[in-house]
Amino acid sequence: MKSLLRASASHKIHKGDFNIDINFPGLALTNSADKRGLAQLGRFDRGRLKPGVFVAMHPHVNDEILSYIRKGDLVHEDTEGDKTTVTNTKIMMMNAGAGIYHQESIGDNGQDVDMLQIFMRPAVSGLKPRVQFYDFENAYSINEWRTIAGPSHQNVPLEINSELSVYDARLQNQSLALLNQIEKTYVLYVFEGKVNVEGIALLTGDLMVYQDENMRISANGTADMVLFELDLKATYTREGMYSGV
Repeated sequence: MKSLLRASASHKIHKGDFNIDINFPGLALTNSADKRGLAQLGRFDRGRLKPGVFVAMHPHVNDEILSYIRKGDLVHEDTEGDKTTVTNTKIMMMNAGAGIYHQESIGDNGQDVDMLQIFMRPAVSGLKPRVQFYDFENAYSINEWRTIAGPSHQNVPLEINSELSVYDARLQNQSLALLNQIEKTYVLYVFEGKVNVEGIALLTGDLMVYQDENMRISANGTADMVLFELDLKATYTREGMYSGV
């Protein structure tokens, strides 16, 4: 099984210096009971933000939130006492649980930020809030999949409180096998560039949902991808403020 969702299907909020494309992976499946999210993955937002942007202190409840930056720096503050600059090597995970507040900003003299903010669903509601940071040695994983985050019972850089894993890779004039574990479902997102999957062209912002498919992905040039691994049989809650859509 494989199904496409083109970038044009994303919900767009474009307001000057604040531009968000909201991706609902469930829309790729016509028979999905959850028309917007898909199992442990609620939604993910492609953010393109300009210097001077300030997102004031606001709450999250029962969301697992991964801030995945590719360009620029974002200043993060939260009610857990953190004030940290998130970058393309310093990645942040907020496990909102029973509730957390945070705010984000880009200084007037900062750079444009290009990022994903990924809203995932925990296995259960009401967990203790937690904020994690991980310093990766390199911004990009060249021609191989790298684990960014995964279930809290595994040895992963950033822990998610459900059966969901996040990988990334940068392809440079190369091909790579797509991950394909038994009884897992995958969402492939093209962050930047153009790739080919078994004769199917995917461009920036396109996504593919697949299951039980042995496929390779290739790029003539440079392309950045993010891959989500889901377990449709594992538990999750839809009580998240943003992930529960």
